[in-house]
Amino acid sequence: MPQTYERRLNTMLGDNLYELVVELEQTPQSQWETLLTTFVFENGASIQIMSVGDGAGSQTFLGTSYLTIFSDIHSHSGIFTTTSISVAISFWHNGTEFIITTIGDAAIRAVIQMTGIFAEVFPYVLLLVLLTAVLAAFLYSRFLAKPIVQISGISKKIANLELTERCDTSRSDEIGILANNLNDMAEKLSASMGELQSANEQLQADIEKEREDERRRRDFFVAISHELKTPVTILKGELDGMILNVGKFKDRDKYLQEAYKTSESIEKLVQEIMTLAKLDTIRLQREDVDLSQITDECVGAYESMAQSKDMQINRRYDADAIIQGDKTQIQTVLSNIIGNAVKHSPEHSLIDVYIAKEESTVRLSVENSGVHIAPDELSKIWEPFYRTDKSRSRDTGGSGLGLYIVKTILDLHGFAYQLTPTEAGMKFTVIF
Repeated sequence: MPQTYERRLNTMLGDNLYELVVELEQTPQSQWETLLTTFVFENGASIQIMSVGDGAGSQTFLGTSYLTIFSDIHSHSGIFTTTSISVAISFWHNGTEFIITTIGDAAIRAVIQMTGIFAEVFPYVLLLVLLTAVLAAFLYSRFLAKPIVQISGISKKIANLELTERCDTSRSDEIGILANNLNDMAEKLSASMGELQSANEQLQADIEKEREDERRRRDFFVAISHELKTPVTILKGELDGMILNVGKFKDRDKYLQEAYKTSESIEKLVQEIMTLAKLDTIRLQREDVDLSQITDECVGAYESMAQSKDMQINRRYDADAIIQGDKTQIQTVLSNIIGNAVKHSPEHSLIDVYIAKEESTVRLSVENSGVHIAPDELSKIWEPFYRTDKSRSRDTGGSGLGLYIVKTILDLHGFAYQLTPTEAGMKFTVIF
């Protein structure tokens, strides 16, 4: 500040001296005192005027008096400075060259005073500037760093898969853009994690289903081996007895018939096993199927057995009961359902076969009287080789695969079904 102030005073003093020189050049030398006195009082300066030439002398005007000083004058040109606040100008008047020099005495004192005052004030000013700078830096850093720290904390939570956290997006600067980008990343990561979780759950479900299928296949083959072992053992024993001609097996005609029946039961069991094996790879041939027609055909196939047991079969069919399905497989289902009703119902019982056409579905129900299944067995009858007859005699029950085949075929078609107890007996219902 002192240096700047000094340069500014020097410039002002030079400008004022230049204006004085212009006036001196146009004013008689006898009137210079008035101009010089005015300049001295207005600028607080001392003035020295020197004439250049032989026997030249100098006059210093201090206040209102001149001091004559003789000295040798060497070459001078233009404007030159003799002190820190001083200006010199050469000019011509009536053929004589003059050099006028001014020294800002009062300005020098002012600069010295200002420098002293500034030296006293500077430590306090410096302290104030430092405090202001520190405060401003703290506030500005908080303004910039606080949201960055918040974004950093939220990014750590997102890295720990806490995907519900979101950044403040009220700012429109680069920090706001960064917050928006982080929120977008969290949204996409959350969506990806959701998809991954769903895929993982589906994979777990598929694995569990595969394990369950594997367990069922294993149990199925164990049951097959057990079911085949019994009739094969019986057949082998009957043949051994007839070959050795021992005991009751001497009556070969009787036991040949028994052996034939046993072989038929084995053949039927093998056919049912083959049917199940085909169902695993079958491709349904869906077509329009007249449900009333194929149901009537299946009922007709068991009429002679029903008559032998003095059973009555009631049929009620709605017209145009057309469904979409694989005709061959649907015939297998109906044959098993109706066949079970006839085989497992006692003599003199009633079987009611009903087909009802509804708005968007066709309902088939087969109800037989005189037969009841315990509630705890209803969920087990769909299992392969399960029979409600605890003796597992083939005279009173089949192989236990009939309802399992029915279930498999209906599941492949996507048809709903259920077996429910009624007052009279049991009712099997299928919704096509």
